Amino acid sequence: MRAYGARPLLLGGALLGIVVVSALAVRESMRNAHERRATAERTVRDYAMFASYLYTSRAYTFARDRTVFQAYTAIHPEEPWVESALPPVTALAPIPDTTEMCGPRDKWPIYRFRVMMPSHTVTYAGTPPPPQIDAIIRDSIPYLANQRWVKMAKFGYLFVDVPGGRETVAYAGAYDSSNKLLAVYGYRSCYGVRDTTDFSNIYHIVRVLPPMVPGYREEGVGSPSAYREDGARSASDASRKDPEQMRGRWPTGMPAESLLTLTVTDMARRTIYQIPKGASTDSPGNIYGRAPLGYIGGTIYWVALRPDVARFLVAGGIPESRVPASMLLLAASIVLAIAGFALLRSEIRLVQSRERFLANVSHELRTPLQQILMFVQLLRLGRTRNESEREQSLEIIETETHRLITLSDSVMAATKPEVQVQSAPIDVSSVVRTAADFFAPLARARKMRIDLDIPERVVARGDPAALRQILINVLDNAAKYGQTGQSIRIGARDEGKVVRLWVDDSGPGIPAAEREKVWKAFVRLGGSVEDSTGGAGLGLAIVRDLATAMGAHVRLADAPAGGTRFTLEMLGARNGEIT
Repeated sequence: MRAYGARPLLLGGALLGIVVVSALAVRESMRNAHERRATAERTVRDYAMFASYLYTSRAYTFARDRTVFQAYTAIHPEEPWVESALPPVTALAPIPDTTEMCGPRDKWPIYRFRVMMPSHTVTYAGTPPPPQIDAIIRDSIPYLANQRWVKMAKFGYLFVDVPGGRETVAYAGAYDSSNKLLAVYGYRSCYGVRDTTDFSNIYHIVRVLPPMVPGYREEGVGSPSAYREDGARSASDASRKDPEQMRGRWPTGMPAESLLTLTVTDMARRTIYQIPKGASTDSPGNIYGRAPLGYIGGTIYWVALRPDVARFLVAGGIPESRVPASMLLLAASIVLAIAGFALLRSEIRLVQSRERFLANVSHELRTPLQQILMFVQLLRLGRTRNESEREQSLEIIETETHRLITLSDSVMAATKPEVQVQSAPIDVSSVVRTAADFFAPLARARKMRIDLDIPERVVARGDPAALRQILINVLDNAAKYGQTGQSIRIGARDEGKVVRLWVDDSGPGIPAAEREKVWKAFVRLGGSVEDSTGGAGLGLAIVRDLATAMGAHVRLADAPAGGTRFTLEMLGARNGEIT
């Protein structure tokens, strides 16, 4: 197990587990929300269907009272007949349905008819209808009267369109004991055309809010006088505390206009009646139930419940979608996991860099220390054969000591949180010569030659110690990667506003794609800890930091004679002033 141990693996597993658990939680939340919403919508939709059934049932009752129990009392549609005993058409009253409000008699004359079967002979009483309606009475009315659902209801209505406008034909069949159609009686009606009182009455009378909902009051709960007409409770009833009784705004049930829209259409979906006006049976905003009443003109009763009414019918109403909140939770978990993995990756890289750094520094320290120890022991034991060998041993000790000093300076510079340098006019030529003299023992040890191409005096803005460290690090880097016996050329030019300093080596060069990497700490191109190049990977990183602190710029390029050219551009200075 590496130095960082199992902690990153545990942390990575925990982050991955958070994402997986969040995804499962979001999936379960979305599934539950979808099921709850589907159940609530189904409940409300079923209730809309039930409400439409209530309206059709009451509409059937009202229409039956108009026809079977009033208009057709003379023919008794519910009793069997024999053909010889059938009453004449005049048995129907001149105004069969006295509750219809069709207008003045002179503007709405009423005809009555009898169609004998199977001859389709028609007898009229009153003003005969126009030919279009006469044809419908002869052909369509007997056909409808012979349908199963009309035989069960014992009456029916048919909406017809004529040049003068729409009107209604009311009809009822006379059947024998075997339920065979013997004759059809009927009359001209304005039911559902001019007279829509039945629709209005059922809309305002029928209460579709169930008793278990707060606001509905069952019969027998409290005294009949417990509520005034305006819905307020009497003082005597209010004084009795009944925890089981539900209280609300509507003591006898929520009014229909607060619940729904009722729309009555014919078979062609043309609106016959609607309240409140302006609703659409195709609107997605409401929840609809529909119930047909075929024998009353093929009418269909549409009940549209408002979505906000769902809270009275389903506990909590129709739940809102939790998808956005759930997805936000999942997104936050993913972002957290990505951030955690990024931190984990950075930590692993940091640990790896630290390991490489320690290994490199240990290697860099071990080699010069071994050299120093070996030659110190030779000198102490007096095993040098002559003065020349003694001087050579001292020179090696000096060289390796300089190497240790350079390495320690690099490590110290890398450990400083912030680079602090001076900004003053400096003699670049003098600093270059000092750095070259300091590096000379190491250069001689590697049989390198340092050539200087600098004027007598070049002044730039910067810090002499920082510039010296930059040059030593660059020279050390060139010595490590260059060939034995190579020439390193240091040049400088004053170009007015900029002083350009460069170092050319004869090494293998740095590929263009890799040049940005070498400026990063602990980065070494090629080689391992045990190879001859060594190094902690800090030299060029320190170079860039020192150059940036001085306000200078560094870059790498190909040297004219091969190898790598390091260039440092500093602000020029003359007479102590920045140019």
